[in-house]
Amino acid sequence: MKIKFKKALSEKLKDMGLTEKAIDDLVELGCEGLNDDASDEDISKRVDSLVPYAKVIQGEITRKTRKSNHQPKPSDGDGEGEDDEKGIAAIIAKQLAPFKEQLETLQKENDTLKAEKAKGERTALIAEKAKKLGIPDYMLKRIAIADDADIDKELGDFKNDLVSHNLMPKDAAQETGAKEDQMKADAEAWAKNLPNN
Repeated sequence: MKIKFKKALSEKLKDMGLTEKAIDDLVELGCEGLNDDASDEDISKRVDSLVPYAKVIQGEITRKTRKSNHQPKPSDGDGEGEDDEKGIAAIIAKQLAPFKEQLETLQKENDTLKAEKAKGERTALIAEKAKKLGIPDYMLKRIAIADDADIDKELGDFKNDLVSHNLMPKDAAQETGAKEDQMKADAEAWAKNLPNN
């Protein structure tokens, strides 16, 4: 009975271009509830009732084909479902490709900005600590401190080298803030000792 049903259905849908798998699925659907000894009239009525479903399937296939911008490949029916899934997955991957590239670009820019920010913060920290040690800016520009190096140790060693080679006075070892405070205190003391005329 299924062979008879399929023959009648295939004849009815021959101009629709449905795949063998789609027709087989419709046959399974149409044969439900039909007896093996169903009359030609019963089979014909059931076949006619499946035509609207076939049109819906054809419309969906046409829509997917137009959306994917490629012609459907002829198939012998083997692995048709897998091919459809692979085709849909390829279409989705193609549509997502620009977003993936954009995301990768944004990620690189973000990483670059983070690295620049970290470098700027480290440079500011080095400058601040060098100022506290009394190391002049023009000398600080001539040294390079590795990213993983201990800033305090490197600057301390550099300052000691400067002092030991008489490139920097020993009193420069005081913190700049303390040095400025001392100068202000000395100036105030001197001003108090002036005679009042």
